[in-house]
Amino acid sequence: MMKFILCLWLLASFAPGLAQDSVYADRDIFEQKLDYALMGLKMTRTDLALRDDYLEKDEYRLPIIDSLMNSPLGMIDTAGKLLDNNPPKYSEFVGYNLKNYFISGNPRDIVRKYTWKSGIDGVTMYRLAYFLGGVEYMKSHELYGNKYKPLIDSLIYGFTLLLEEDTEDEFRTVEQLDSIGTYEEEWTKALTKITYGVSAEVFGMMAQSLLDIFKDAIINDEGSKEFKRKYIEFDTRYGKVCIGDESVQEYSGDIFIVIDYGGDDIYNLEKSGTGNFTFILDYGGNDIYHLPKNRISPYAAGANLLIDFNGDDYYDAGSWSLGAGLFGAGVLWDKKGNDRYFGDTFTMGAGCFGYGLLRDDEGDDLYNGALFCQGFGFVRGVGILSDSEGNDHYFAGGKYKDVLRYDDHYLSLSQGFAYGLRPYMSGGVGYLIDKSGNDTYESDIFGQGCSYWWSLGILTDGGGNDKYLSFQYAQGSATHMTLGCLYDKGGNDFYLARGVSQGCGHDRATGILYEATGNDNYMTYGLSQGAGSANGIGIIADLRGLDSYLVKDANNSQGYGNPRRDYGSIGIFIDAGTEKDAYAGGHGADSTWWARSKWGIGIDD
Repeated sequence: MMKFILCLWLLASFAPGLAQDSVYADRDIFEQKLDYALMGLKMTRTDLALRDDYLEKDEYRLPIIDSLMNSPLGMIDTAGKLLDNNPPKYSEFVGYNLKNYFISGNPRDIVRKYTWKSGIDGVTMYRLAYFLGGVEYMKSHELYGNKYKPLIDSLIYGFTLLLEEDTEDEFRTVEQLDSIGTYEEEWTKALTKITYGVSAEVFGMMAQSLLDIFKDAIINDEGSKEFKRKYIEFDTRYGKVCIGDESVQEYSGDIFIVIDYGGDDIYNLEKSGTGNFTFILDYGGNDIYHLPKNRISPYAAGANLLIDFNGDDYYDAGSWSLGAGLFGAGVLWDKKGNDRYFGDTFTMGAGCFGYGLLRDDEGDDLYNGALFCQGFGFVRGVGILSDSEGNDHYFAGGKYKDVLRYDDHYLSLSQGFAYGLRPYMSGGVGYLIDKSGNDTYESDIFGQGCSYWWSLGILTDGGGNDKYLSFQYAQGSATHMTLGCLYDKGGNDFYLARGVSQGCGHDRATGILYEATGNDNYMTYGLSQGAGSANGIGIIADLRGLDSYLVKDANNSQGYGNPRRDYGSIGIFIDAGTEKDAYAGGHGADSTWWARSKWGIGIDD
């Protein structure tokens, strides 16, 4: 019997691919099949809604969360649009824009405030002026004055405490862990008081406004990419400024600005408290970046911007960098090359009371992080990792054990993941966007388009033969009044997870796995593949292709909804393709429909 199942599995894997031109009208097909499934439950699409007021709303809730709780199918449209546009700005989530800053005065005069050096060409002068003048503009805001210094220090320390983990936790006793948990809860309560009435948006918006201008003035600048003088260096009140030519350079210490025009450079950066801003433009070369590894973010309540235009680059970081915005904004934009990114916690597109973006435009890239990374949104935060081309590998986990649940699994909380502090603070928005290529995604506990507590986590992939590997709470999963979605637009894909995954919503939450086309394989243990639990909504929809589905626990998967709190949950399984599909272990079967629970249904055309 197992040999027969394996043959069906291999047949699905290697069957000819479908024409891609037929894929993108599939939303109509999905809605038609969804309506059929709901008819079997005596429901309509209007029943697929969750209230946004189960609890009294806190001031941290982002508008997009409430909107999608009321209409969770909108996650599918949101995920699809992410593939067609540039990464969204922070202002799109908080609901308003600050006025853009424009430098006033002669750029040469702005630069001369910091150096007597002459002979810097006009293009370089212009770029320097935007950095120097922009920081002066941000520093002039009262947020950065002495009045707010104790407040900012408490905020940064408090949220650092809540985000960081300790590898020694696995060796601590239950009593010690309880004591740590109590201490963290007291800090959470204190932070709700400290942040009350503070215009939280200003942290991210001030920095985002600055970065928007830099994008127009520097990133998309078509001016000269050459520097005809030799290396220049000078100091400012915010740190050292370096202008490098096309030769190999090594940049060390507390750097404020680097503009480098070529060469295979090495960056050994440190932040010693001189300033919470670093700006780097590197126009060419295979560069190595060793970024600060402070316990407390050196860029909190500030901004960091790193743009690398070309080369196969290596990024080595600890926490709080590689596109991380903690009470501010962080952007890393690598425009070309096969790159490798290594980080620890809150990195590779992470935001808390701010905006973090890692954008990679070309190349076969490796992303390796431990925790809260690769598109992670925390309280009042937006974190985005956007990769446009290449065969990429994403890994999150492997360092901090999930000591409360397992002896042999690790926390990830990454890869299009968002998180809130239950029951005190609603969470943020986390997006992982990969537009093309044969990609591999690996996480362990929490990852790959999921979220926890009034948040939104989306992983969206535009095409290619992809592998999604995880253990638990993954692949379009949502737990506790929240939203999660994995959207794959095309390719022959493979999904592996143990449970609470592959389109699962638990506790008044909605989780969706949406597959537009391809010959796909799904493997799981249970509470997956269209499972609703504790008044949640779980949907899996595969619209075209010759597919295979394997589950180990037939009782709570493939269209399952359980009762809780005197009413039910909703679980919907849809395979809309007319090709012959393979099923093993569950109640699903090709060319049929099934209903094994009062609020669960499955359909295969």
